[in-house]
Amino acid sequence: MPRILVVYPSYYSYSVQPMRDEVKSSPLVLASYLSQHHPVEYADLQVSIGCPTSRVQIKRFERKVRQFLQTRQFDILAISCWTSLSYKTTMTTARLARELYPNCLIVVGGYHATARPNDFVTEDRVIDYVIRGEGETALRDIAQALPSGGRPSQTRIQDSPSLQPDSFVEMNWELVDRLVRSEFPGGVGTLCVYLSRGCPFECSFCVESLKDRCWRPLPPERAIQQVRRALERFNLQAIAFGDACFGVHARWRKKFLKLLVDLNPSCWVLFESRPEFLDDDDVRMLARLKTEIQFGIESGSPDMLRLMNKTRQPERFLADFRGLSRRLSEHGIVHGANLIFNHPGETRKTLQETFDYVDSMLTIRPSTLMWACHGYMHFPGSAVDRDRKLLEEQFGTQFLSPEWWHLDEDPYVSARRVISSTDLGAERLDLWKTMLSEREEALKGCLTPEAFHLAADNYFPHWKLDSRYVGQ
Repeated sequence: MPRILVVYPSYYSYSVQPMRDEVKSSPLVLASYLSQHHPVEYADLQVSIGCPTSRVQIKRFERKVRQFLQTRQFDILAISCWTSLSYKTTMTTARLARELYPNCLIVVGGYHATARPNDFVTEDRVIDYVIRGEGETALRDIAQALPSGGRPSQTRIQDSPSLQPDSFVEMNWELVDRLVRSEFPGGVGTLCVYLSRGCPFECSFCVESLKDRCWRPLPPERAIQQVRRALERFNLQAIAFGDACFGVHARWRKKFLKLLVDLNPSCWVLFESRPEFLDDDDVRMLARLKTEIQFGIESGSPDMLRLMNKTRQPERFLADFRGLSRRLSEHGIVHGANLIFNHPGETRKTLQETFDYVDSMLTIRPSTLMWACHGYMHFPGSAVDRDRKLLEEQFGTQFLSPEWWHLDEDPYVSARRVISSTDLGAERLDLWKTMLSEREEALKGCLTPEAFHLAADNYFPHWKLDSRYVGQ
């Protein structure tokens, strides 16, 4: 029976402090499924080795990966190239494994593999299979065929069907016991579990639409069992639901939230949803928990929301969030609004519209709304990636590093090397940052103490120097 090593290969992080205090649940879901049929080991190279932050550290990373692989026994190496940020480390890990174990089978999956499978087809045939889509079924079939079939004569790109809820498996936490004991001596701070798959929306910047857009949840009773087992096994500060969009169906959402309130976890509960998916009954139930909710608002400009394909009714979408945010604040529920600036098509007019909307929200006091602001990052597989030529013609958008994952540059800088429009040329790329800083005191002043503290911890680290933070 083939032995499988499932690996999350880390990523290069020159300018962004990598997050370490987490167990990567997405590849762990894959490993848990495979462990029903095969001996499986799970490894997270980001946690056990780290994220290289310089060229010198890249050499050290390669040496450590080699040492790690030398101590493992496996027939199949399954690498999760979860995003394009992991492309370089995926290829490094694959080449080292091929050098050490010429006859092993090397399989790659993840969002980047789904979006750009040919990036893994190389002359030296390092990789045997590239899986597009959710990888469980395809990888299981590949493993079962290995004893009789061996390695293919050339790299094969293989589509994998979406898994249905009756085939979803419980997380096999035993696979990370050794990792947790060695790398998290103080305990795991935040743990992510998945209660559903699929997202019915197709936002222009997001690669989630590469997968099945049908929202497929665990039955509420099985979902709460996942949560209960995680809480019983780990001493958590927070449990996060990693669903692309939590609680799409009202009947499922209300049943699950009732079970969650009955479970009464003492830790924080984190998830992401949309304003149209939470009503007053949901808010009242969530008020009984330590809850932090993220909303992908993305822009306060109706034109940008249409361009982002966020909603067909942007004015209603923004009004719904304004009303929901007010109710969440009244119940003391901490929540965040994500904004993306310099998305292709952004102009000075749409920036002003977004900040006018922010200003209108700052009148709600006291507020538990935190703003999470980011520059646009370009990822393959998104609608923006597919429509690059159209955006260049319509807005004068410039994609200065359209295949940045191949470059020997800081990936976080290269992925943002996009000029959104002729109106926001290179000299105005940081205009949104200036407009945000002009509102910093207002952003601070409207927040409750708890929300201020969380905003400083998660979004505005320089706020930790503020007396309002230090004094808490």
